[in-house]
Amino acid sequence: KLDEAIAAYNKAIQLNPNDATAYNNLGNALREQNKLDEAIAAYNKAIQLNPNDATAYNNLGNALREQNKLDEAIAAYNKAIQLNPNDATAYNNLGNALREQNKLDEAIAAYNKAIQLNPNDPTAYNGLGVALSDQKKLDEAIAAYNKAIQLNPNYAYAYNGLGNALRQQNKLDEAIAAYNKALNLPEDKSGTPTTAHTLAHNNLGRVLQQQGKIEEAIKEFNQAIAIDPNYVYASNNLNEAQRLLGVKSGNVAEASDDRAWLPKNEPSLPVLRPVVFITAEFNTRERLGNENGAGIVIKREGNRTLIVTNRHVIFDKDSRQEGKNIQVEFFSQPPSGKVRMRRDAKLLVMTPPDDSMDLAVLEVIGNLPKDIKPLPTSANPIHRGMSIRTIGHPFDQVPWSRDSGEISSHSNQQILISVKVAIKAGYSGGPVINSQNQLLGIIVERDSASGQAFAYPMSVIKEKLRNLGLAL
Repeated sequence: KLDEAIAAYNKAIQLNPNDATAYNNLGNALREQNKLDEAIAAYNKAIQLNPNDATAYNNLGNALREQNKLDEAIAAYNKAIQLNPNDATAYNNLGNALREQNKLDEAIAAYNKAIQLNPNDPTAYNGLGVALSDQKKLDEAIAAYNKAIQLNPNYAYAYNGLGNALRQQNKLDEAIAAYNKALNLPEDKSGTPTTAHTLAHNNLGRVLQQQGKIEEAIKEFNQAIAIDPNYVYASNNLNEAQRLLGVKSGNVAEASDDRAWLPKNEPSLPVLRPVVFITAEFNTRERLGNENGAGIVIKREGNRTLIVTNRHVIFDKDSRQEGKNIQVEFFSQPPSGKVRMRRDAKLLVMTPPDDSMDLAVLEVIGNLPKDIKPLPTSANPIHRGMSIRTIGHPFDQVPWSRDSGEISSHSNQQILISVKVAIKAGYSGGPVINSQNQLLGIIVERDSASGQAFAYPMSVIKEKLRNLGLAL
């Protein structure tokens, strides 16, 4: 009953405005409601009233970490540790933040310090297992997960981590046993990015698919989606498994020219054809399966085609891993029982991982149908209120979805657009097009709550690519 708790804490503060503990408790309740800015303000007030409160600094770090303000979170955790050097929880939280920054050696040191201070904390062993897995120290990771499970036999997330490590060692039957154990334990919604059972169903589906048991894998992905419809990777993995089932049945089109599959009397066809569906395989702590995104053809030279997209579609910044098996599909509407042909793509160039510009260019070698060609770039000024369309591949809908909207605001570096349907995962790298079917920019970031998205103008994209040695 968080609203009632917040009202009670506010009343306590009204009666005693110097009650640091009440502010700290208020922050905790607000954080549980995901009101992170308000929670941070409450924690900062608690710290102002009691600068030596290590707990308030630790809680502040948690809220900042949930906002992905990792440098600030780490500073808060370090202050908590400075005030209370025996605070195992602060060391554990520090390890989590450092791990998310891919500072794995430092994260492991923090987890080990937490374990030294509290040898009975299963969460520290679990975090240690994740960090060791990221370093591919799989035997050590498995030992850490098993210790977490020994301390808490109901730790479903630890069983998920154990299964992932075993899968990487190709011990598939043992991995399946770990995932099934997680599913036989009580559900746990305390972790990220989704519930323990959602992860277990998704991970189990991936192993079954790896074993060639595609129908069983599809059942697991569907169960993951039933628990959490917003878990992107379960939806992506389901779509991929369904496609593989079609390929297994011999229903993939191998012809290089798919124009026979194009819909008749479709006025948007010249716009849809250069928009590609991109898929890449990941196996990181956040990306458990297929990542899908969009891209747009920007150059054709003989049998060489270049496609611009977002860097994050094909590269995981946190783990510094490029996706495997990068492939693209071009728009068509295959007949029932058939699937679109995929073409291999390779990363040609991308902005550095720490560059604020999130761009990548893929290269496809091979003959493509002649109607797939770059869209013209608009030479007209962008203005607020301009009508636009976006095209993307929302994870829970059909690919090549088209949404209309308008320019909310713009600058030399970015366009803010508002569309009627909230932009979802799968639109990254998709085009923003004006009413004359001219390219204005590509989508780079979304705010699913507001339905708005940020896009890079084509002028900025072309300049950045020139700086990377690629002239269009």
